[in-house]
Amino acid sequence: MPDKRTHHLLMHINALCADGSYKIVEKNELLSCFPAKLGTDDKGLENMLRYLKEHRYIDVKYAQDGVYCLSPLPEGRMYEEQVRQGREEGLRRRVSVLLLTALGAFLGAFLGALSALALGAA
Repeated sequence: MPDKRTHHLLMHINALCADGSYKIVEKNELLSCFPAKLGTDDKGLENMLRYLKEHRYIDVKYAQDGVYCLSPLPEGRMYEEQVRQGREEGLRRRVSVLLLTALGAFLGAFLGALSALALGAA
């Protein structure tokens, strides 16, 4: 499982190569995908690319003088899909909890009002 920086890099490569082909990108373009708080340097970028290549997330055809020819592999695309599904599942879970909580609050208030009405009538 990639760390936050490697995750951002992989998502950026997947977006660049949306059609699945190889793309030639410069080092500065890859470094620009990182938020300021996760910023990295040249050495960090090389380590992340090496990690992604070793774990078969991407294929690097060549890397010379800050220019890379990259393409995501099926494992890299599956990782992105798993992340997306995890986010959607988390959102569905939160919505269902919110709806059940609202329903429980409504039913509790309704039963409380009925109890108060029954006690007041007696």
